[in-house]
Amino acid sequence: MKNLNAVYILFAILFISLKLVFPDTPFTVPVKVVPALTLACALYLVKGMTPFHRAAMVFGAVFCAAGDAILDIDRVGLFVPGLVAFLLGHIAFACYFALNRDKKTTRMRLVPLFLILPVTIGIMIFPGLGSLTVPVMAYLIIISLMTVLAILSTVNAMAVAGSVIFVVSDAMIALAKFVFDGQPGIYLSLPAYFLGLYLLGFGVIREYRGKSHS
Repeated sequence: MKNLNAVYILFAILFISLKLVFPDTPFTVPVKVVPALTLACALYLVKGMTPFHRAAMVFGAVFCAAGDAILDIDRVGLFVPGLVAFLLGHIAFACYFALNRDKKTTRMRLVPLFLILPVTIGIMIFPGLGSLTVPVMAYLIIISLMTVLAILSTVNAMAVAGSVIFVVSDAMIALAKFVFDGQPGIYLSLPAYFLGLYLLGFGVIREYRGKSHS
């Protein structure tokens, strides 16, 4: 498992480096998909998950890899298919968190604080969405729901933080595309994306590794 952890980090750094140095290179797709697929492998191998829990997390990571590949091939022309792939990934993650809902959680008070972010982003980007209004707003709702379910679940703070950072990374991308003409750039959104997915996925894995050693 430590090896998969290292592979994720190594290829995330490699992809970010390639994009910063060679932003227009067409050969980065095989590099970009490695972190999410590595996470999928780690989730598949972790002990203690029920089949449905495992399927939800693995499919979530695989759909993220698909979104990575699609958007790296053509971020403009394939924007909607890439968005749909990530949306399906978030639905899968949301299913996992819903299955682990904590009815006694004390984190309910964090939900209104978190919702300030997606509501603000929605208001800011809405005027510029045009024909993309429906898919983008649907995506914003689903990823926000996924994070709310993470907050209200039994998962640890690492996974919750990952889901929040995932929203932050997508917020950066949305602002760059629909509001601020390319800013904030990939030097901020890419590290946030890989960090968010890492914390979300490996945070869940840490829960099961802790149980197996107890």
